[in-house]
Amino acid sequence: MTDAPGSRVPKYLRTADLLKAAISDGRYRPGDRLPGEDALAAEFGVSAGTALRALELLKQDGTVEGRRGSGVYVQTLTPLRRFGTSHVLEAQWGSAVRVWPSDNAPSLDVDQVSTTRTSPPPAVASLLGLAPGETVLRSDSRFLVRGRPVKLVSVFLPQEVAAGTSIERSDAGPADIRAVLVEAGRPAVHVRQEVRVRAPDSTDADRLAIPVGRFVLDEHRVYFDAGRQIIGVEQTIMDSASHVLENEFDL
Repeated sequence: MTDAPGSRVPKYLRTADLLKAAISDGRYRPGDRLPGEDALAAEFGVSAGTALRALELLKQDGTVEGRRGSGVYVQTLTPLRRFGTSHVLEAQWGSAVRVWPSDNAPSLDVDQVSTTRTSPPPAVASLLGLAPGETVLRSDSRFLVRGRPVKLVSVFLPQEVAAGTSIERSDAGPADIRAVLVEAGRPAVHVRQEVRVRAPDSTDADRLAIPVGRFVLDEHRVYFDAGRQIIGVEQTIMDSASHVLENEFDL
């Protein structure tokens, strides 16, 4: 590969584009093991270092995955489609449905479920109006597709809201925050949602089993009761390569 006159695009980015095109064209199919960097360097006319940087970029965006001691493979995970417009979703599919796999994808499994009484992160404590030292009931769950982690969900509820609800049981499964709020007699009537993209911290990267260079989607939902009091906070951290956020609305 030769540089075009005046080109400012790094060669490894153009190599990554060519490799993506080869995957899109079916030269390399989902599950296929890619050639090593030396072979890719020869194929695309670049140095082995450039080929390696291109592979690392494709690992970060989820196009390929590295398997220790085995090589680099074309990613096979089908992204989950997630609606951001809740009223459209509820009108079409029912209030209990929020996230479901794309066509022909397997269902979500769950593991690493835990419930603790703990001090919340400062931002959550501020939202809930907690005094220093006050604790919340926190429920954490990890969701998987075909054994691959795709999202982490944390629910934070004030003690007076969570008291006496099923979320306190030791055998409680992943928390459905809206169902718990109804059970507590404090149904949510309004929600504020914020989604941003950020680099994962070490815990995120470990629990989602993603490269540290791959960004995550960090979603916060704040739930309000009829008196506009904040009664719960939910944080969902998603592998950015595993999700598609979709909005649908009338014009």
